[in-house]
Amino acid sequence: MSNSLPPVHNTVVDSTVETLVQIGVLNGGTVEFNFFPQSPLPVDPLDEAAHTLAERVFRQWREEANTWDIVNPAPMRVRWRASWPDADHPSKVGGEVTGDGDRVGTMAEAFLALEQRRLVLLGESGAGKTTLAVLLALDLLARRFQDGDRGPVPVILRLETWDAERDHLHTWLARQITEEYPGLPRVEGRHPAALLVSDRRVLPVLDGLNELPEHRRHAVVQHLNQALTDGDPLILTSRTAEYRRVREQAGVVSSTAVIEALPVEGQDAVAYLTGETSPGHVHRWAPVFEELLESPPEPVALALSSPLMLWLARRVYALPPADPAELIRTDRFPTRASIEEHLLDRIVPTVFARTPHAPDRLHAPGLWNPARARRYLDFLATHLSERRTAELAWWRLHREPVVLAVAVPVALVLCLLVVWTAEGVATWLLGSPWSGPEPAHPGPKLAFGTGLTLTALLLAVQRFWFRRHDGQPRRLANPFRLGAALRSASRAVSVGRTLRAASLVLLPSAAFAGYALTTPHPEPFLVATACSSLLAPLVLAAVSAPSDTADASDPHALLRDERRALLLSLVTIAPLIGVGQGAIDWFAPEESRAVGVSALFGWFGSAVLLVGFSPWSRWVLAKASLAVLGRVPWSLMEFLRDAHRLGLLQRGGGVYRFRNLRLRDHFAGRREAPAPDLAHASFAAAGRAHRADPRSTSWKALADDDRTPLGHRPKWTVREDERSFHAGGRHRVVPVAHWNAVFLASALSFVMFAVDGNWRIGLRYVAFWFAVGVAAMVVRFLAGPITLDLRLTHDHLTYVVGRRTGVVPWDDIALVEVTTYSHRGWKGAAYGVVIALHPGVPTPHRSLRAGDGRFLVLPLLSLSPFPPPDLEAALARFAGVRWRPPWVH
Repeated sequence: MSNSLPPVHNTVVDSTVETLVQIGVLNGGTVEFNFFPQSPLPVDPLDEAAHTLAERVFRQWREEANTWDIVNPAPMRVRWRASWPDADHPSKVGGEVTGDGDRVGTMAEAFLALEQRRLVLLGESGAGKTTLAVLLALDLLARRFQDGDRGPVPVILRLETWDAERDHLHTWLARQITEEYPGLPRVEGRHPAALLVSDRRVLPVLDGLNELPEHRRHAVVQHLNQALTDGDPLILTSRTAEYRRVREQAGVVSSTAVIEALPVEGQDAVAYLTGETSPGHVHRWAPVFEELLESPPEPVALALSSPLMLWLARRVYALPPADPAELIRTDRFPTRASIEEHLLDRIVPTVFARTPHAPDRLHAPGLWNPARARRYLDFLATHLSERRTAELAWWRLHREPVVLAVAVPVALVLCLLVVWTAEGVATWLLGSPWSGPEPAHPGPKLAFGTGLTLTALLLAVQRFWFRRHDGQPRRLANPFRLGAALRSASRAVSVGRTLRAASLVLLPSAAFAGYALTTPHPEPFLVATACSSLLAPLVLAAVSAPSDTADASDPHALLRDERRALLLSLVTIAPLIGVGQGAIDWFAPEESRAVGVSALFGWFGSAVLLVGFSPWSRWVLAKASLAVLGRVPWSLMEFLRDAHRLGLLQRGGGVYRFRNLRLRDHFAGRREAPAPDLAHASFAAAGRAHRADPRSTSWKALADDDRTPLGHRPKWTVREDERSFHAGGRHRVVPVAHWNAVFLASALSFVMFAVDGNWRIGLRYVAFWFAVGVAAMVVRFLAGPITLDLRLTHDHLTYVVGRRTGVVPWDDIALVEVTTYSHRGWKGAAYGVVIALHPGVPTPHRSLRAGDGRFLVLPLLSLSPFPPPDLEAALARFAGVRWRPPWVH
């Protein structure tokens, strides 16, 4: 490897009107990572941590840039211009981004010349905002290495993970850096993220403001203005329209310069396609080149003015027999939108072409059937779109409805297999059955049940200790360095959580130990308590601790670590519980021959729960269920890795994302409104929300379009006039959130009795718990209807939901929409009217929480996302810009 980094060239084209930026020209078409003799490792521990962070950020995003195919000798020229109406006062910005090329220099120099070093990148979908942010970060990092600069390290983060209403900017930054770069050198015995953030060693590059719900965008901008102090740098990306809506209500981001992407000029598109096409095939583009240079622009010129569409066109028509001349046929493609849809449809057959790769190519993509690949991508995009998230995490796939439906029968079958296995092993080892009214050896039964119970307590400890409520996977620490692993575990918790977690195990164990001391032979009980309640929790903390040596997280590495953590728990935690159960027979001479059997069944009972409730087992269940239905391939992780290498997906923070939101929405069947035909003007004029036709087939597939007015529905009364709208009624509700606990209790009860051979008693308990679940529903139903009432005026919103009432001024409301809502942590299928509030205003009662910072003000008790037309018209009239129809992205 050479001793110098290939220089990064960023060219700013000379202009007195606008800044024209060509960024990402990297010599030789690649970016290399090197250690520079002129940038020796610093002596100060915090400088060393910052240097290591810079190396890892550069290595991670260098690979992403190469994968995205955005670093090459013939780059795409994307022009940017200053947008002063969206920026702060020039005196506060402290510099200009506009000007002549010889004065501004490179894009990085222009950014560094700003007094506060804050920049917002605006543009439409596919305009290259994220690309510019990544290349700008790489440029700044390269300068840092070459010059030995100790300035802030650019760290690229997705805003989707920040809840600005709960976490301070510095808290969130420190947590994200800790999670994504866990192996940084320790400073003062802890991860240096918090120190780096507080010492202004981090330049946050925040991507995707537009992907947040509207009320969260407002909270982000408001919190940034509160958290950023003098000298704090920032780079932020957003779609133009969404940023301008936030600007109107929350103001601009303080002291920021704003630049906006312009459509790709015809001559720049010609230059890019010429440079990226083999010399012998350039003539195939000649008809398209003529259209690109025409004035006024033709549909093909308008479509290829988007960097995303230009990249797609290059990939789709790279080689014969694909003929780019078909793009100018107005009988096939009369509009810009038709060309864009065609290119989006063709990208999957193009990148997944079943052509063999060179035998010496490292990590060559697999040969996937293009039709099946498209079906897989459609499902994954729909999965993300329905959950309003951009992140595809393998440990969350089990939340798919079909997987949840399969989980119950699968759990029942597994319970039967566990019981039959336990019965067979016990009979083989003991020489006689272990079940029946008077079994010869009761020890194995007791050990198995106790192993189940103790492991359930340990899993509850893990849940409280590490807050893994969503089944987040573990990064494997080294459990053989117990002290280091426990220190790593202690850094992931607070004192309060530690006390709550410890109380779950220590209090029952202390009571059990106290009872044991009153018996003539307390030794077996004390040994069992020590193994199960002291050593097992300590080993659990070590096994579940986040690694201090792993590099930036990767989806495949997370899966490997979770699998290893599960295997490690099976050979450490489960044996400790088994030894504790075997100790009871060890101190009883008449049962000494059953010591090994009791220990084995204690381990078996613990292993059943460790495997059954691990993220890895949920992943296996989800993948198998979806693969059987043909929605994903059996080798799903390999497919995602190949889609990433082929440029369709991004990777970061242990999750995958579609390279562009436009790609995700296309695969999900959601269609954007055609972009404005502005080939020689800023995309800023396209300041309208992207909408899908609510009558489209994709939306009808989600729910029936029941457009019956609310006033015509049974049990509803609607009154309205020019000054108000009032809808009310009384309805009976049936609770269903308790069924998850019912299923768990039924399964455990069945296993506990079935291992004893009492199948009928086990089934009776299953029937009992189901009866309890049904009784809860019946009791609530018989309790009578609840009152639902919503009143809208020009000044405020008034709601009544059962016993909860409230009046909320419109000035306190950031967003009103109809969506599914959560109740006590469980996501339902019914839709209702929910509101999101501005930070700092009084909130409704906690029982009305609907998830994601929203509050329920009117349950519609409907499975359709479309509100009744009279209610929709009233919300649009009184809520104004706060109202978001269900087809608005």
